[in-house]
Amino acid sequence: MPKVVLEKVSKKFGRITALNEINLMLEDGEYSCILGPTGSGKTTLLKIIAGLVEPDSGDVYIDGRRVTGTPAETRNAVYMHQNYALFPHLTVSQNIIFGLTARGFSEEDARRKVSEVLEIVRLREWADAYPRELSGGMQQRAALARCLATGARLLLLDEPLGALDARLRLEVRRELSRIAEELNLTVVHVTHDQSEALSLADRLILMRNGKIVQAGPPEEVYFKPNSIFSAYFVGESIFLEGIIRSVNGRNVTLELKNGMAIEALSDDSFNMGELAVAAVRCEDIEVGGGPLTGSLKEVNFLGSFAKLVFELPRGLKIIVNIPLSRFIKEEFRIGASFQLSIPREKVHLFKPPSKGLAGEIEAV
Repeated sequence: MPKVVLEKVSKKFGRITALNEINLMLEDGEYSCILGPTGSGKTTLLKIIAGLVEPDSGDVYIDGRRVTGTPAETRNAVYMHQNYALFPHLTVSQNIIFGLTARGFSEEDARRKVSEVLEIVRLREWADAYPRELSGGMQQRAALARCLATGARLLLLDEPLGALDARLRLEVRRELSRIAEELNLTVVHVTHDQSEALSLADRLILMRNGKIVQAGPPEEVYFKPNSIFSAYFVGESIFLEGIIRSVNGRNVTLELKNGMAIEALSDDSFNMGELAVAAVRCEDIEVGGGPLTGSLKEVNFLGSFAKLVFELPRGLKIIVNIPLSRFIKEEFRIGASFQLSIPREKVHLFKPPSKGLAGEIEAV
């Protein structure tokens, strides 16, 4: 199984810096998801690993071998496009065989390989079907079978589920995870869908403006965001600006702009009188009891949970996501007043960004 290492990889397209000195190590057998907004450099990074784009500077290593400047076909990697690129006039089997014969496989070996990969992706009964006869999910699996047939151990996926509807995405997501584990593949999967990345990744790599903002296990990125942007882009958070009014060891009090206050835990980097931004996950805010009081303005039922929007004095809004089990037991009446609390250990404090909070959480 290949290990992938990037050292100070940079790439520009005219005046646009797509990648800025990227350092990254992807372990053998790891399923890595690269997440980020449009224009963050995700696809450029994937194509540089594949050999479809050459970096302006820096090096790429696959399985300990420097592959910078080498042709894509020598890298033991396969790149899967978002649109699948199946030949419409060829059957599923013929689509797979075409690539194998182009690589020098004998007809007998190619047919044996086709049978193997169709079994893996559970399309054996559709071997003679044309792409137009397949559902979106089946087309995706056919394209995946074509990639697997090459025998490449490094699978590079560029928004592979983007063309599928929500229900199919869940189904194919499970299939991808199963296949990668069964075949011991190293997978690099580019996506802008955070739920997709969180559910699939062994390692989540969050990008913005050509740089890696945070990388680590998805649980770490979710529960321990290292920046305002990480807290904004992964999961759903609210952001409260204020001033530090007291510091007692790690315990600090943040006075909000409306005069109310919340407690937080600090890493000793904040002093009394300093400005700060608190990031709080919407599911971590508790309704009932607490120092914050607001009136309920909106109730949105979203299936497994409900989204409640509260308005506090001076126009401050707080969004709370509560589980369905509690929503159906209690009465949440529009206009009613509620007390809200935020556990101090759930508050992430950050220094105010120089360009302002709104500028920091812009998607691009």
